[in-house]
Amino acid sequence: MASIIKRGNTYAVVYYEGHGDKKKQRWESGLSYSAAKIRKAELEYETAKGIRVEYDDKTIAAFLCDFVETYGRKRWGAATYKSNIGMMNNYILPHLGEIELQKLTTKQVDEYYSFLENDAEPVANLGAPTRKRVSPSVIRDIHKFMRCAYNQALRWELVTKNPFANANVPDYKPKVREILTPSQIMKLLDFTDRPNCYELYTLHCAINLSFACCMRSGEITGSQWDRFDLRAQSLYIDRVLDRIDRKCRSLSKMTIHYEYPLLYPGSKTVIVLKQPKTEGSIRQVYTPSTVTEKLRTLKHLQDQLKSTLGDEEYDDTGLIICQPNGRPMVSETLNKLFKRTLKEMNDPEIDPDSIVFHSIRHTSATVKLKISNGNLKAVQGDGGWAGPEMITKRYAHILDEDRIRLAEQMDTEFYGKPAPASYESPAIETETVEVQLKPFIENAIPTFKAETPTVMPPLLAEEDIIDVEASDQEDDKAKLIQLLKKNPDLIEELFKHH
Repeated sequence: MASIIKRGNTYAVVYYEGHGDKKKQRWESGLSYSAAKIRKAELEYETAKGIRVEYDDKTIAAFLCDFVETYGRKRWGAATYKSNIGMMNNYILPHLGEIELQKLTTKQVDEYYSFLENDAEPVANLGAPTRKRVSPSVIRDIHKFMRCAYNQALRWELVTKNPFANANVPDYKPKVREILTPSQIMKLLDFTDRPNCYELYTLHCAINLSFACCMRSGEITGSQWDRFDLRAQSLYIDRVLDRIDRKCRSLSKMTIHYEYPLLYPGSKTVIVLKQPKTEGSIRQVYTPSTVTEKLRTLKHLQDQLKSTLGDEEYDDTGLIICQPNGRPMVSETLNKLFKRTLKEMNDPEIDPDSIVFHSIRHTSATVKLKISNGNLKAVQGDGGWAGPEMITKRYAHILDEDRIRLAEQMDTEFYGKPAPASYESPAIETETVEVQLKPFIENAIPTFKAETPTVMPPLLAEEDIIDVEASDQEDDKAKLIQLLKKNPDLIEELFKHH
């Protein structure tokens, strides 16, 4: 039976655990009277139902070692495993490791989070800037890890409750990643479109793959020529390039297709071609013809390098995006090249410090949602996401020009105001007929066809052409093209079928 004892202004619940020599008295202190009554009822209910857990003085440190070996190595990928081990060693074991697994309370967890947020010194990666405090995002990762660990302890019947289930986690707002606008990506593509510079042209092709095919950096750097079908203009993605800890090679979820030889024998990491993170990431992507031609040029450049360097100097593993000697270009190297190129561009509208290579994937998802009229399933399949909610929550940024246009449409369609001048159709007069304008209309049609998907019908005879009265043919040509762009319905009026 459990007892309630008053201690100053608070109450404690006292009960016994274990049998014989292992029988020990437990105190749960610092409770209000109502909380103590609830806890006493819980203990008596567990005793009556026979679900009480035998007392065990195993520490959190000892339990987490078992948890990582029996659970983590089967369930986690290389990146998750490495991150969780580092987080456990740096933030959890030094502060909670010596506490007995069964004695940790939610109140202690809340105090631990408060200590991390306000007093603890953060651990910085080598070369990374040192933060003043442990960030809320790190604390949330710790919370996810420990909540998962204690849930497993419940399944193993080592504890009767999870103290992390109702803990107060610091508020955290994910940082919205800045993205490049489509026009900025075009500037970047123009800047890097230099076949005479292999490094820049490789980046040029990588940007095209990220933007046109919505590929991740590891998928891009792990793509191989034997998986690219030039005729079908499609690329099969079933592996990614990654740098992993050598200890992670034996993880259950790790399927390694190829391991690159070490350049430095004492290295703790190794570059591998491995399976993608999820089954949904294995997919076929289709490249626009423009991108296909870019890749043809890149293949030609690589063939020239291979011929020049020879088999001994050129490490040919069939990578599409690789270094000049054929060696793999890991994501970190690609991102450094990308940021260095942004600085070389010196565009006042682009901040290289806030943009990363992965930002292009965000822009790609946004643009594809826009041009597909919100076809989430098509965009999801293209980007290899597990579900469409990832697109709407994280990747679908709203472009400012679309929001401006939406506000203007509200003015026009709801409030009844005329459209802004920038969207008004230019005036056109059709009172006179001048056959001499037919040549300029004929010249305008190819230009218009190249800039719009609308199919143009053939021209009629001279006497059937509706003419425009104008003093300057070049000005009128531009006006007509602009008019047809904004009012495709007028095409039938200008050019009727025979």
